[in-house]
Amino acid sequence: MNYSDLRYASAADEPVRIAWVDDNGQVRCMPGRCIDISARRIHLEAPGQVPLQTHVALSAGGKSFPGPHTVKYLTKCDTKFILVLE
Repeated sequence: MNYSDLRYASAADEPVRIAWVDDNGQVRCMPGRCIDISARRIHLEAPGQVPLQTHVALSAGGKSFPGPHTVKYLTKCDTKFILVLE
Protein backbone atom coordinates (compact mmCIF):
# COMPACT_ATOMS: atom_id res chain seq x y z
CA MET A 1 0.00 0.00 0.00
CA ASN A 2 1.17 3.53 -0.76
CA TYR A 3 0.94 5.77 2.29
CA SER A 4 2.40 8.85 0.61
CA ASP A 5 -1.01 10.55 0.25
CA LEU A 6 -1.84 9.84 3.89
CA ARG A 7 1.58 11.15 4.92
CA TYR A 8 1.01 14.34 2.89
CA ALA A 9 -2.48 14.89 4.29
CA SER A 10 -1.24 14.36 7.83
CA ALA A 11 1.66 16.74 7.30
CA ALA A 12 -0.85 19.36 6.16
CA ASP A 13 -2.59 19.11 9.56
CA GLU A 14 -5.74 17.71 8.03
CA PRO A 15 -7.62 15.34 10.32
CA VAL A 16 -7.48 11.61 9.85
CA ARG A 17 -10.86 9.93 10.26
CA ILE A 18 -10.87 6.48 11.85
CA ALA A 19 -13.94 4.31 11.20
CA TRP A 20 -14.88 0.80 12.35
CA VAL A 21 -17.86 -1.41 13.06
CA ASP A 22 -18.46 -2.09 16.77
CA ASP A 23 -19.69 -5.32 18.39
CA ASN A 24 -23.31 -4.23 17.86
CA GLY A 25 -22.82 -3.76 14.12
CA GLN A 26 -22.87 0.04 14.37
CA VAL A 27 -20.42 2.13 12.37
CA ARG A 28 -18.30 4.22 14.71
CA CYS A 29 -15.86 6.96 13.76
CA MET A 30 -13.66 9.55 15.37
CA PRO A 31 -11.02 12.04 14.33
CA GLY A 32 -7.36 11.27 14.77
CA ARG A 33 -3.93 12.63 14.10
CA CYS A 34 -1.19 10.73 12.34
CA ILE A 35 2.00 10.52 14.39
CA ASP A 36 4.14 8.24 12.24
CA ILE A 37 3.87 6.08 9.14
CA SER A 38 6.26 3.30 8.19
CA ALA A 39 6.06 0.58 5.57
CA ARG A 40 4.40 -1.76 8.09
CA ARG A 41 2.67 0.39 10.70
CA ILE A 42 0.68 3.56 11.24
CA HIS A 43 0.71 5.34 14.61
CA LEU A 44 -2.31 7.52 15.33
CA GLU A 45 -3.35 9.73 18.22
CA ALA A 46 -7.09 9.58 18.94
CA PRO A 47 -9.46 10.93 21.60
CA GLY A 48 -10.92 7.47 22.31
CA GLN A 49 -10.01 3.84 22.18
CA VAL A 50 -10.68 1.24 19.52
CA PRO A 51 -10.64 -2.40 20.64
CA LEU A 52 -7.58 -4.48 19.80
CA GLN A 53 -7.80 -6.60 16.63
CA THR A 54 -10.51 -4.31 15.21
CA HIS A 55 -10.36 -3.66 11.47
CA VAL A 56 -10.49 0.08 10.76
CA ALA A 57 -10.78 2.25 7.67
CA LEU A 58 -8.88 5.53 7.37
CA SER A 59 -9.51 8.66 5.39
CA ALA A 60 -7.47 11.84 5.15
CA GLY A 61 -7.38 14.80 2.83
CA GLY A 62 -10.56 13.67 1.08
CA LYS A 63 -9.09 10.25 0.22
CA SER A 64 -9.99 6.87 1.67
CA PHE A 65 -7.39 4.33 2.75
CA PRO A 66 -9.58 1.29 3.46
CA GLY A 67 -6.78 -1.02 4.46
CA PRO A 68 -6.95 -3.63 5.69
CA HIS A 69 -5.72 -1.96 8.88
CA THR A 70 -5.94 -3.75 12.21
CA VAL A 71 -5.44 -2.24 15.68
CA LYS A 72 -2.43 -4.12 17.06
CA TYR A 73 -1.54 -1.96 20.06
CA LEU A 74 -3.40 0.62 22.14
CA THR A 75 -1.80 2.85 24.77
CA LYS A 76 -3.41 5.51 26.94
CA CYS A 77 -1.35 8.68 26.89
CA ASP A 78 -2.68 11.41 29.17
CA THR A 79 -6.25 12.06 27.94
CA LYS A 80 -5.74 10.50 24.49
CA PHE A 81 -4.88 7.11 23.05
CA ILE A 82 -2.12 5.98 20.74
CA LEU A 83 -3.26 3.38 18.22
CA VAL A 84 -0.79 1.26 16.28
CA LEU A 85 -2.26 -0.14 13.08
CA GLU A 86 -0.78 -2.85 10.90
